[in-house]
Amino acid sequence: MNNPYSKFANVYDIMQYDVDYDFWHEQILKLIAVSRPESKRVLELACGTGTMAISLSKSGFITEGLDLSEDMLAIASSKASLEKQKIKFYNQNMIDFETRKQYDVILCLCDGMNYLNDEEQFLSTVNQVKKHLLPGGLFIFDLSTNYKLSQVIGNSTFAETFEHSAYIWENEYDEESNQLNFLLTLFVEDGSTYKRLEEYHQQRAYRVEEVKKIIEADFDLLELVDGDSFEALEEFSQRMCFVLKHIG
Repeated sequence: MNNPYSKFANVYDIMQYDVDYDFWHEQILKLIAVSRPESKRVLELACGTGTMAISLSKSGFITEGLDLSEDMLAIASSKASLEKQKIKFYNQNMIDFETRKQYDVILCLCDGMNYLNDEEQFLSTVNQVKKHLLPGGLFIFDLSTNYKLSQVIGNSTFAETFEHSAYIWENEYDEESNQLNFLLTLFVEDGSTYKRLEEYHQQRAYRVEEVKKIIEADFDLLELVDGDSFEALEEFSQRMCFVLKHIG
């Protein structure tokens, strides 16, 4: 698993302006209330700049976050401090993470699991989640679908400008490996000129049956929904959300 969003950490929240975190927060609370209402401890994997972890902390959960990018976690810590939320953040890889704690709920949202480049990495992450969940605990995660990575994003270029920055996002999808390779080029205002930064990313598309095969021995699949609307999953859904219960 590579280390994305180090150079882009300072503009990540600006670029995510179209993500409705409040709606996601509301839906996650509903899922927890239905399937494990006694939940107290929550861990978010690939927590990024901490937006969701902070929201859950404000809702009364003992929340922790984990991410591979030190730069993203620095921003997350600063945001949590400004919001007066006590959240412990771990700079670790979710493939082999270890917090020496157990949780009622473990989350991985906003396509974090797509950065697991093969089934071995996916299984390793699932095994670590299992180890850190209390019996009957929930694992809630989403994935960008094969349709999104191959047909909506794949082999396309996107660009957008903001008040003090701009980006170019160039994509190439490999049908054989189900791998999306993309180059993010960022231009950030630096005095009277602009600084150019680049990051190379890889994401893997997983189909529903692949995921079910990986998780079936240790988890019950409680729900599988569209990860954007939280309604029924459809053929052209761009994100799918799995709600799993640890068998233990």
